[in-house]
Amino acid sequence: MHPCSQPKMKRADMIRKCTLIALCLLFVISVNAQEITRRHVDSLLLQKSPSRPDANPINSMLQLAEFFSHLRHPSPEQLDSASYFINQAERLNRSTPQAEINFRIALIRSAFYKSKGELKSGRTLLEQTIQDIKQAHNWPLLGKAYFELSEYYSQDFLQQTMVSRIHCLNQAVNAFERTNNLVELARCYRLLADLHQMMNNYTLAFDEAKKALKYYDQAHYTETQGLYALLGRLYYTQGDYKTAINYQLKALQIATASNADNVRLICQINNNLGYDFMKLGDNQKAINYFSRALEIAKSEKDNATIYLLAGNIVDVYLRMKQPQKAKAFLTQVTQKFAYPSGKLYEGGDEVSQTYLKIYLALKQYDMAKRYCDELIRQTNNPNLNLYARSSYYELIIKYYTATAGFTEALKYLKLNQSLLKKIGNDNDLGTNETLWFGLDTSRRQYQSAIYHLISANTIKDSIFSSTKSKQIEQLQIEYETRQKEIQIALLNQKSKFEQDNLKQANQVKNLTIGAIFLLLVIAGLLFRQNVHKQKSNEVITSKNVLLEDLLLQKEWLLKEVHHRVKNNLQIVMSILNTQSAYLQNDVALEAIRGSQHRVNAIALLHQKLYSSTTSALVSMPAYIGELIDYLSDSFDTSFRHIKIRQVLNPLNLDPAMAVPIGLILNEAITNAIKYAFDHNGGEIVVSLFTWNSDYAVLKVSDDGRGLPPGFDLNKANSLGMEMMKALGKQLKGKFTVENTRGVTLMITFPIEQSRVEIYEEKDYFFD
Repeated sequence: MHPCSQPKMKRADMIRKCTLIALCLLFVISVNAQEITRRHVDSLLLQKSPSRPDANPINSMLQLAEFFSHLRHPSPEQLDSASYFINQAERLNRSTPQAEINFRIALIRSAFYKSKGELKSGRTLLEQTIQDIKQAHNWPLLGKAYFELSEYYSQDFLQQTMVSRIHCLNQAVNAFERTNNLVELARCYRLLADLHQMMNNYTLAFDEAKKALKYYDQAHYTETQGLYALLGRLYYTQGDYKTAINYQLKALQIATASNADNVRLICQINNNLGYDFMKLGDNQKAINYFSRALEIAKSEKDNATIYLLAGNIVDVYLRMKQPQKAKAFLTQVTQKFAYPSGKLYEGGDEVSQTYLKIYLALKQYDMAKRYCDELIRQTNNPNLNLYARSSYYELIIKYYTATAGFTEALKYLKLNQSLLKKIGNDNDLGTNETLWFGLDTSRRQYQSAIYHLISANTIKDSIFSSTKSKQIEQLQIEYETRQKEIQIALLNQKSKFEQDNLKQANQVKNLTIGAIFLLLVIAGLLFRQNVHKQKSNEVITSKNVLLEDLLLQKEWLLKEVHHRVKNNLQIVMSILNTQSAYLQNDVALEAIRGSQHRVNAIALLHQKLYSSTTSALVSMPAYIGELIDYLSDSFDTSFRHIKIRQVLNPLNLDPAMAVPIGLILNEAITNAIKYAFDHNGGEIVVSLFTWNSDYAVLKVSDDGRGLPPGFDLNKANSLGMEMMKALGKQLKGKFTVENTRGVTLMITFPIEQSRVEIYEEKDYFFD
């Protein structure tokens, strides 16, 4: 497969990031409206009836005015209600004017202007009100006023707009920190974390999200679904998808049980869960959650979100190699729902992007050209979100690489590289280098291709190391926190124990001097013994915990080493595969393919090591079985009518012994498949069993034509035979070849007793 045509999970991440921003925008805009619930409004309206006099009419008017002024999409009638209640509150306040009531009225009227679309009037009034509140030193209202000002920057996600909004929210935090309004303070920190994660500042976003959680807990506030959804997105960016799923499911549970208007947030959470499961490779669950989010968007008649979610579902179908199904699904969506216009700051033209991906997967380049040209035209839009522009560039690069438009592909590679450096996205820079590798490979500029492949892997390794370092640092912090909590608990227990002893001493003061002295001596000895025992237990427990942590870290690091070695061997195999595609010399091509098989034998071993529960031993039956499956697929043994039978005793060996065994098997089976049989085929038997508990025997037999007359093992000098003899010496084994009814290669080598697993059933074979 061409490198440029391989499905990239990162590509989906780029477009889906814009999706998250768009969905997040829908939630953030409506956040104020949720502070006063519909049920509370109905209760206040009921109080306005003649039979229900209101004890505090101004406060009720202000709450009703605030509710109708902050609705997400107010109708003309609802705006009339907001205006009516604002005017009523002003009328009631004229008799005995209160400065705080005037401030509240001004803040609500500013929000009313904003809902009507009179942004200039609303902002001018709000900025003047902020100056008046500052002079009055009313910190709660000042925090609320700055929060309202931040909402004037919530309509787009341009860099400078988000910076201005962050400034307003920080001003609100400074004011709320002088008050006891913990819920408002937590809300500001949550929105700050949301904005910083959009700007790729994940360290600051994590810190702000944890502060928000702390203040919500202190206030005993239960409507934390938005914060948990945000934490899930943050852990998603760090690659911790299981933790991300736990937070998203918790957010979904709270949101569905709440009486608040959480419809848009529930849509967003289902979308986030779709991403998490797509990253974990569970495509069916990803489609299920994306589909749930899509149904909510349909019920809300939100066509922009419908197309974003449809794009997500198409991405999953493409990952499942079902482009026809993806095309049919998208066509059905476009026929039922009109594509919204004027969405300048969201994910761009979702339809053109999605159709271009589909036609590239179908290799229908004539159909793809129309959508590629449309994306090129839209890249000139100055209001397009930077992430959307980068996603356009990547699809354009893939199109021109696939259609041999190398000059245009190179142009957009350079544009994308410049853009990604500007926004500081290292992960996407790595993907851009991978696309460059694909272009250079297609142009047969192999030296440049290798350079860009190495650059891509260097960037990915750097990101991987950084992520792991952060995770280790987080684990260390959690471990130290746990130790401190244990120490505090022990000190509290010790203090309580001492207090009990003191109370007991006071109770026995009235006894005789002799009895008091005797009891004090006994109590002192018992106390000393108990304290000594506790200290000993604490030391033992602490050392046990430390040893367990060190052992887990050792196992984790060893698995990471095997994982990295396996990945590097896969890179070598990819380079050999790319080079072999352009070789015409059969001898050179055969040599490269032979090298690929040897490298794969070692790569399989490292894969078994990092995926097993222990990284110390290799299960030989499992390893040999996978190696045989690989060679059978590579040489298409079923087509050649060749059967490979396995007779393998359970045996675990050290990796130092497993590597030469795998290479010997690779050479022996490869030679048998290639040279032992005519067109009628035959059978190869691979055996592994123990002998006298101290030795193991590995045999590869075939019933083919046998070796040529006069064959001498000692004089054989082919590369494969020399390798097998050298590897046999490395195993300190005896290597023999029999030429009777075919060829039998056998090596008997010593093993350690501890490496053999003991089973109750003696005859345990793989067939």
